[in-house]
Amino acid sequence: MVEQYLEIKKNYQDCFLFYRLGDFYEMFFNDAIDASKILQITLTSRDAGNKNKIPMCGVPYHSANSYIDILINKGYKIAICEQVSPPGVGKIVERKVIQVITPGTYMDYKNLNENNYIGLIYYEYQKYYLICIDIMTADVKAIILKSLMSLLDEINKNNIKELININIKGINFTDKYVTNKEIEKNLRYKNTENITDEVIKTLINNLYNYVEKTQSIGVENFKNVKIYNKNEYLYMTSYSLKNLEVIQNINTNSKKGSLLSVIDKTKTSHGSRKLKQWIESPLIDIYKIKNRQEIVSIFLDEFFIRYELQKKLNDICDIERLSSKISYGLITPKELINLKNSLKKIPEIKNNLKIINKKEINILNEKIILPEELLLLLDNAIDDKAGQVLKNGNIIKYGYNEELDKYKDAKKNADIMLLNVEKEQKEKTGIKNLKIGFNKVFGYYVEISKTSLKNVNIENFGYIRKQTLSNCERYIFEDLKKLEEYIINSNQKIEELETNIFNSVKEKVKKYVKKIQILANFISELDVYISLSSVAEEYGYTKPTFNSNKKLDINEARHPIVERMIENNVYIKNDFKMQSDDNILLITGPNMSGKSTYMRQLALIVILAQMGSYVPCSKANLPIFDKIFTRIGASDDLAGGKSTFMVEMIEAKNALVESTENSLLIFDEIGRGTSTYDGIALARAILEYINTKIKCKTLFSTHYHELTKLGKNNGIKNIHVTAKEENGELIFLYKVAKGAIEKSYGIHVAKLANIPDEIISNANKILKKLENDSKKFNYNKKSELGMCQNNSSQDKYRNLAKKLQSVDIMNTTPLQAIKIIDELKKSL
Repeated sequence: MVEQYLEIKKNYQDCFLFYRLGDFYEMFFNDAIDASKILQITLTSRDAGNKNKIPMCGVPYHSANSYIDILINKGYKIAICEQVSPPGVGKIVERKVIQVITPGTYMDYKNLNENNYIGLIYYEYQKYYLICIDIMTADVKAIILKSLMSLLDEINKNNIKELININIKGINFTDKYVTNKEIEKNLRYKNTENITDEVIKTLINNLYNYVEKTQSIGVENFKNVKIYNKNEYLYMTSYSLKNLEVIQNINTNSKKGSLLSVIDKTKTSHGSRKLKQWIESPLIDIYKIKNRQEIVSIFLDEFFIRYELQKKLNDICDIERLSSKISYGLITPKELINLKNSLKKIPEIKNNLKIINKKEINILNEKIILPEELLLLLDNAIDDKAGQVLKNGNIIKYGYNEELDKYKDAKKNADIMLLNVEKEQKEKTGIKNLKIGFNKVFGYYVEISKTSLKNVNIENFGYIRKQTLSNCERYIFEDLKKLEEYIINSNQKIEELETNIFNSVKEKVKKYVKKIQILANFISELDVYISLSSVAEEYGYTKPTFNSNKKLDINEARHPIVERMIENNVYIKNDFKMQSDDNILLITGPNMSGKSTYMRQLALIVILAQMGSYVPCSKANLPIFDKIFTRIGASDDLAGGKSTFMVEMIEAKNALVESTENSLLIFDEIGRGTSTYDGIALARAILEYINTKIKCKTLFSTHYHELTKLGKNNGIKNIHVTAKEENGELIFLYKVAKGAIEKSYGIHVAKLANIPDEIISNANKILKKLENDSKKFNYNKKSELGMCQNNSSQDKYRNLAKKLQSVDIMNTTPLQAIKIIDELKKSL
């Protein structure tokens, strides 16, 4: 047995080998040592001859999934090794690996509200390719990217847990399972024949081949590949999605506290996944946006029908994932019952939609097609009380198969016959408490209490003693054994027939996989529309309008996440006003006054509007944005050897390079990670570049009050978040007003943070001294400049201006920029 194990393990060195022994999956050697620590199970040992002991641990077969969950979530692979031949006397049972479970191919992935993708990456001819497959939803998609950074960003956006790396060198992933693989050029699959891009076709075929080999499943029912690009949707980087808390709360990394959690009132798992896809990829096509808006509006007006539809959607299971389990032959009897009950809701849903009788709803209703033959098959074939496994003849409905019905009748009659035998034996022996029972050791028996045996000579009845218990004796007799044989034969035949019939039904159901996938798609769309209309009604959202002249006009805007956390409806609403030629809102205000919230809420309103949703404000007229870039907060990239400032500069550079005049930039305190003058210089240069070169809508918060002088330029407007000082205390008003703020209130904020009073008092003294010294310094400098300004100084500053004008910002790295600034300072 150990030799067999070692021979199998040779081919699966990177996996935990779950080696089936009876009712357990056993692990040996290093697998056992490591698994016992990770799974916190007992490490034992097994004799191996010559007084050697082999480390060993195991998990029960029937509860293996909970242990597999732990290993998969920690990024490990598992090879499932099963017995594939019946046990025989004197020979080792044949075993082989039937499935390799990896983080990207785990079919019991617990988070039903998101996709679980496995990805493949490849580089050729200055192009980076990413192929993604979710084997449980059968989704397949591909994208071609221009840079390694874009590739890494797309991997993060799709939350890919496992990657097949064909030929990209020099990248490391600490949080993903990576398999390096050679490309195979000659693979062929029927469902990729129509793909015209030969590279994408080859890569998908390679990923299909990997899935087939590791999972022992077919890929013929995977959906058609979706080849997409960054310009099809409102583009956001994974960094922007994270900092805007679109999908996850930035502190907890959970859905709760995100924009998605606020607007997700879907009733189905595939509806929730669809909503996540929409919110991650808002539209840029105005006609598609308006079509979604119109459907949301219709459901908003139809409260009672919407309520009825939600009740019916709530009874629909995850038919999208069930369709995949059907195609892999993994569907259980209980899951087919769930599918049947879900399909029964479709006619009711269609009837509700028909009542609305609006063009957009009728089009959607026509796309929701019930596979009636499938429903009829399931209704006729599968018993409503069917469980997860085949046992006790409880799967196939009576009336579906004549031969099976005969054996079920025989079994039912056998039960009656047993009752008759028990009654007959009671009369024969005169023992009233005699009863017939069954166990797996010796089958059916007669049980008689020892008290009853005192007055009866049991041998006169042909009974043979089989078991003695403390208070009774158990016997068998010839007629009982004949009846037992009849019953056992019936049970065996029922089990055999039910297995064959169920497998036949599964094959018939498999023909409807594509229809189930299409149905799931449109049911999920319906679920999302109803969810968005429910949110609009409950939270008082309004329908946004769009313009083509770059105006931004939003009244009484609220942050959709923050307002849900504030009680008693006391959220302070603010406006956004930008004319066609307004490029930048330069925002000042104390820390904690709400600058970041104000900026984020605009981005979130844009995302909601362009995904077709209503938005949290009283009025919204927006341009269509093509990209959103954010630079909010700061953090070191210690693993990559980059400082906070370097990370900030790289992200700012990416935004500035990739933005167009139709983009939205959210920049929070750019330049604060370096010295004051360097920071001011960089921030001002960036502002002027955006205003004169890109000319896109930008929100730019800063504590550098020197920058507010730019508000006199065309294209840049000063606004501030208000606060007031009252009896030495700072009160935040959270209201945005025109113009720059007069002071930063930094010491007041420090006081709010409970910095010791001694430090606060000393800081105020130092501040007054610095302000007085600054006034004297400025006065003296002005006097000096008035006396000393001459032709030579003018020439010096003219030369500096030429040097600045010659700098190509877009092709200058952050380190080069710092060096240039240092040289300019020295020359001054």
